Amino acid sequence: MCLMLYLATSGDQPVQSGTDLSIEALDSLQDAVRQWFSLPVVRFVGAHTGCSCGFPSVVAETPLEYFDGMFDDAENREADLRSLRLLLDVVRRHVEAAGVVELYPVWNLEEGTPPIGMIELRLDALDPETFFFHERFVHRVTK
Repeated sequence: MCLMLYLATSGDQPVQSGTDLSIEALDSLQDAVRQWFSLPVVRFVGAHTGCSCGFPSVVAETPLEYFDGMFDDAENREADLRSLRLLLDVVRRHVEAAGVVELYPVWNLEEGTPPIGMIELRLDALDPETFFFHERFVHRVTK
């Protein structure tokens, strides 16, 4: 199974395909994820891996703080960071235009599983070197 990252925005988010980042329309199996968002436009976001496993993430019941060495064992840290930087650029554009985006990382075929909780983030605090997703938490990014 793969991690799947979903991005919700208030404005259009065109599909795109690239080596390090892709943004795709949802298929019928992914459609259940829409219920967890308050924003109308929902897309799947793939990293360099094709799925979303290339975005740094952790499994935890409560939000964790970044610590030095957290991703030292990552096999493809440089590729992960390339994908993450591109994603954060997309997030930044949408937040600057509309004030908010939401992201939900969840395992493939578990899109109907309710989020554990929500993590509120400020756009100016997103640093690709220390940012990571908490699986099954909705990440709400605002100005």
